[in-house]
Amino acid sequence: MIDQATLHGLVRFQSTQKTSPALSLYLDVDPRHRTTDEYRLALRHLLASVDGQANKEDCTRVERFIEKEYDRQSRGLVCFSCAADGLWQAFPLAMPLADRVAVGQRAYIKPLADALDTFARYGVVVVDREGGHLFMFNQGQMEGVSGVAGEEIRRHKQGGWASARLQRREDEAAYRNLKEAAEMTSQFVHSGAVRRLILGGAEVNVAQFAAMLPKSVQQVVVGSINSDVSASPAEVGEKSLALIQQVAAGHKAELVEQLITSAAKGGPATLGLANTLVAVDARRARHLVLDDGFAAPAYRCDACGYVGAEAMIDDACPLCEARLRLLPDAADSLVRWAVEQTIDVTFVAGSSALQQAGSIGALLRY
Repeated sequence: MIDQATLHGLVRFQSTQKTSPALSLYLDVDPRHRTTDEYRLALRHLLASVDGQANKEDCTRVERFIEKEYDRQSRGLVCFSCAADGLWQAFPLAMPLADRVAVGQRAYIKPLADALDTFARYGVVVVDREGGHLFMFNQGQMEGVSGVAGEEIRRHKQGGWASARLQRREDEAAYRNLKEAAEMTSQFVHSGAVRRLILGGAEVNVAQFAAMLPKSVQQVVVGSINSDVSASPAEVGEKSLALIQQVAAGHKAELVEQLITSAAKGGPATLGLANTLVAVDARRARHLVLDDGFAAPAYRCDACGYVGAEAMIDDACPLCEARLRLLPDAADSLVRWAVEQTIDVTFVAGSSALQQAGSIGALLRY
């Protein structure tokens, strides 16, 4: 589990020697579709791709961890190493990750920031006519579970008028049970423990339960899964994780449309690297949106704070004439600044609309 203090520490890290850069490695170790031999082979290919750039000591440290120390219980693995400056962080994660490797003066945090945002705290409440269980997940890992066990609903065999009377009693008991579960869920959501809520159970029970929730709670419901209250936490986790990924994809598509439309109408939004750099540097941005494969250089003046996307004559700052510093990956720099400013960051894969609009942009505060 990665906390905000750890993430901010990675954001602030910068190697002190150009000859000793940091190695950042992301590895898909999900046992559902990759064997140990397969991800070890993928690791070798990743490290071979940065041969001559990464320090041997850092590559060896990563290999040793995966071979000797990794417990093979996660879906994604992230390692940051810079032996020269004492950096070593390894995070087995319950979240899925794609293979990536980067070498640079700073830790490469773009994929990590995206995963942490996508799989941040969410709750799953699974209900039936006798009560419900509420699970809390963070970064794909279950952190807690609570439940409501209401009145038992007995099956009856009588017919005629007695059957109708018993059925009415059962329905009333089921209503009370679901109502109690709804109250538990409302308290949980209003406590601020989760950002999103998933409902689970038979379709008819979920529909009745959802109608009992206050509107403020209904607004954080992102979808539902077919599950039973007796389902194991692992089963609930699998289904909810898949739904979160699906919901995130839909949300990203809507966000891109909102960004492009707002910018086109002259609203509080900006597109393109140059404009986005200015907005983030001026602390006007509230939500950074970028293509997950976007990378481009930029230039910054450490003397006056100027930042721009274009090189200047003699690398001189246009404001104070001090020497500009090259930012090899402006997108990664923007993500780090966004984390420091607590700006939301969303990475989008395969959006032709965003790519045509410059691959990066931001929704603004004003």
